Amino acid sequence: MPSDHRERLACIRSFPQLIVYLRDELDWPIVSDDFEELTFEYTPEELGIDAKNAAKIQKIWRLRQLVPGQPWGIFFVKFEPKRLPVVVLRRILGQVVLKKRTSANRPELKAWANDDLLFVSSYGENEERRIAFAHFSKPQDGLDLPSLKVLGWDNLDTPLHLDAVARELTDHLAWPDDEDDPDAWRERWRSAFTLGHREVICTSKQLSKSLAELALAIRDRIQAALAIETKYGPVTKLMKAFKTALIHDLDEARFADMYAQTIAYGLLSTRISNPERRTDDFVAQMRTNPFLRKLMQTCLQVDGLGIDFDELGISEVVEMLDQANMEAVIRDFGNRNPKEDPVIHFYEHFLTAYDKGEKVKRGVFYTPRPVVSYIVHSVDELLRSEFGLTDGFADITTWGEMAKRYEDLKVPEGISPTQAFVQILDPATGTGTFLVEVIDLIHNTMAAKWESQGHSETKIQTLWNEYVPECLLPRLHGYELMMAPYAIAHLKIGLKLFETGYRFESDERARVYLTNALEPAGNEQLTFRLPARSGRRGQGG
Repeated sequence: MPSDHRERLACIRSFPQLIVYLRDELDWPIVSDDFEELTFEYTPEELGIDAKNAAKIQKIWRLRQLVPGQPWGIFFVKFEPKRLPVVVLRRILGQVVLKKRTSANRPELKAWANDDLLFVSSYGENEERRIAFAHFSKPQDGLDLPSLKVLGWDNLDTPLHLDAVARELTDHLAWPDDEDDPDAWRERWRSAFTLGHREVICTSKQLSKSLAELALAIRDRIQAALAIETKYGPVTKLMKAFKTALIHDLDEARFADMYAQTIAYGLLSTRISNPERRTDDFVAQMRTNPFLRKLMQTCLQVDGLGIDFDELGISEVVEMLDQANMEAVIRDFGNRNPKEDPVIHFYEHFLTAYDKGEKVKRGVFYTPRPVVSYIVHSVDELLRSEFGLTDGFADITTWGEMAKRYEDLKVPEGISPTQAFVQILDPATGTGTFLVEVIDLIHNTMAAKWESQGHSETKIQTLWNEYVPECLLPRLHGYELMMAPYAIAHLKIGLKLFETGYRFESDERARVYLTNALEPAGNEQLTFRLPARSGRRGQGG
């Protein structure tokens, strides 16, 4: 790239200067130096932009069609702030793209496909003004997640990398030699917004690092959205719902952290659980908890609160996970950690890359599966040998029955004599390692017992589907302080139960709660009202 080309690009501070550059360096067929003559001016209201966002915009223009049959709509947006308000830009561009407004009074207000639009933004003051290009890529098949690609700045507003920008403009955004081949034109211009071909992720170390980086970006965007929203904004309303129903002293920083970890690692969990399944199936796998399912629907669906995947960077997580070679990642993990569950074990490594201080502060340390198995089987054996409970963890002998067996055993105050004697509680559930192991052991115990009684495989499945809601889930309890492992625990419990043949026909759910085990008991999580349009009340966590 010639130095004079880069220097000329670096000197551009206004749209009129950019027009000259596009004409002289990229051969755009621009016949005038008068920017006003070349463009139509829009008002924010015409494009469906609300007042608080409109206050950050000086002007919006669209470049007039330069040649017949031109497939591209080219917009210019001039911002007021000194720094580019990326969150606001994403919201504005989303409105521009989605509205596709036309007007009988303004026939020049045309409509284009999502990925036939090019946006050019100007921001800063005086000599510090910058120019940047943006484009919405077409959603992947089956995902309503248009992704914003940018040329000129990264997700955290770092300075323009002029060499790369100049090279991309020259290689991809020069005016085509053949204007009559719109498909080739589209392909060439869109290729400027791939942000480079990402290295295919094939190791657990690469994946943990990449996911942590994207989660940090989501966290920062959540905080940026909260900073510009009114109290009626979608992200603000969601935070208030969390604060009311779950964590009364939740602040913006903790909410942003909670949201980022839950979304990023939740999507990873479902991708690892089925490497061939796309990452948009996370909500479908929330089988054990209606509350969590509703929560994830609210966090993920654009239709609920109007939270934009692209604005928060969630689509980038989806794209990265879908592009990763997850089979290779799992093989790499297995080579390093044989017989371990990658979904559960991986969280410790993810949190180390995401926030090592938080990992230590919250005591997030993975217990190896052999250790978990030893502890669970040891307790199971003690229940059999010391208490005479022949089914171990699976035994449903009641307190009343135990009191009759042992004269010195009294039913504790507040406990019903009909309550099962064996209750399973993990006060620091984390990602559900111990509870999943207990479920596995109980299933094996009951299946072997029923088989010894002469029941067929079909009958055993029927008996298991009766046993789980009546005798297992009511005895399974867990407390977790952090949102992400809480979500993962529910996911893993659901997957384990499904793996055993349980079909979730009952409303009974796992009693895993988002709470601090060191705080006094309360009923804060009995309900969780999400601020979705339907106004329905979700079930407690």
